[in-house]
Amino acid sequence: MRGDLNENIPPTTRIALESINRTGENRLNSNVRLSWFGSDKDGYVVGYEISLDNEQWHFTTSTDSTFRFSITPGSDTTDQDFWVRAIDNEDARDPEPAFLRIPLRNTPPEASFDNDVGPKDTAFIAATLRWRATDLDGDETIESVQMKFNDGDWFEIPSANLITFVLEENATGVGEALIYAGVENTPRTIKANDVRIDAINNVYIKAIDIAGAESEIDTSAAFYFKQSASRNLIICGQPASVRDVIMPYARNAFQNDYEFLDFFVDQGSRQPRFWQANFARVMERIDKLYVFTDISTFTNPASGQSASILVNLAPLISQFNANNGKSLVTTILTPASDIDGLSVGFPIEDVVRSGGQARLTGDSSLVPSMSGYPILNPDGTITGIVPIVKSIDSENFYRAQITPLNNWSGDNLMGSLRRRNGNIQQIFIAISLHRFVGNSTNLQQFFDKIIQDDFDW
Repeated sequence: MRGDLNENIPPTTRIALESINRTGENRLNSNVRLSWFGSDKDGYVVGYEISLDNEQWHFTTSTDSTFRFSITPGSDTTDQDFWVRAIDNEDARDPEPAFLRIPLRNTPPEASFDNDVGPKDTAFIAATLRWRATDLDGDETIESVQMKFNDGDWFEIPSANLITFVLEENATGVGEALIYAGVENTPRTIKANDVRIDAINNVYIKAIDIAGAESEIDTSAAFYFKQSASRNLIICGQPASVRDVIMPYARNAFQNDYEFLDFFVDQGSRQPRFWQANFARVMERIDKLYVFTDISTFTNPASGQSASILVNLAPLISQFNANNGKSLVTTILTPASDIDGLSVGFPIEDVVRSGGQARLTGDSSLVPSMSGYPILNPDGTITGIVPIVKSIDSENFYRAQITPLNNWSGDNLMGSLRRRNGNIQQIFIAISLHRFVGNSTNLQQFFDKIIQDDFDW
């Protein structure tokens, strides 16, 4: 071959868009998708280099990408310069890189409450709110999320999307609330002010991004923030027909010094949506707890999971016990009950699983396993009772004079108890006491003995 070798011709580069002519509200947000291409007359393109200042270059083999550009803090708009140049197979670069000026504007963030799982009408001691905040410019551009009560001061909240506000004990009128993030057991240093105790409250939320733009303010559903007037709590988990029989005895035992929560009414809609975040705070304010419930399950609108009241309550009982809390629980069990869920917190390891049926007839009784407690007489025959297997760290408490049917067999233990430092702390009875008004004096003595004597420490 004769002649002179032709010099390599550098590649050329083009951006798919020659210009972006947008102003004001029509400017792009900081997330922009761009594409480009290159050609080479005497070879081929092996890659590209991208720059935002025409000085620092970054290599890529891609021909498109989505860029998240930064907007100067405190500024609503900016013009972002963008260069790209092709590189050919002989490492030659386009001497005249393609250029595009991108008009950007900051997009304000958004913040809102999930009112579907917020407090329903009334929050007792603790109010838990679930919230979210987003930004089209990227959630990482959100600098802070703030809340306030009523006409109070804005305060910055932690990033956890669950915030629980807890009334300070004995506070009245207008005061402050402790702030817990997620399922933390320790409150944050900052407190919410202008909290209206035993009155209606609204909570407001807004997000602020790095450019200083604020979201529109969202408002929680209004709720009554109820302070506790007692350190004794009764929880009902059974229908009104049961509640109305049991409550006179419980009321007398507590000498009218108690708070009452009905978790059965309105299909369980008044139950905590967030047991660990919310109800654990409530139980920190309780000394004596009485729960009467059954095996009914309820679907939690926050998690979508179904469980009984006792299964939800069980994980909280351990901490309640550690704080010297005393509890009496009466319930109804079946062989299909979630015993693993219950054994986390209650003195029960299993139930008696047998074919046939166990009955307690009208002339039989629940008999205490220790002195000082009354015999409990049913108001008639009770069918389908399910005795328990106590946990290894508990003691026998009550046994049933069972009449077995259809080859039923098994132990007859219906109640167990735990002690703490020699004191009775926890009592579990696997039968509903509303059926034991055959001797109302004995039933009242049963409640009085436990609430006034056993739990008086």
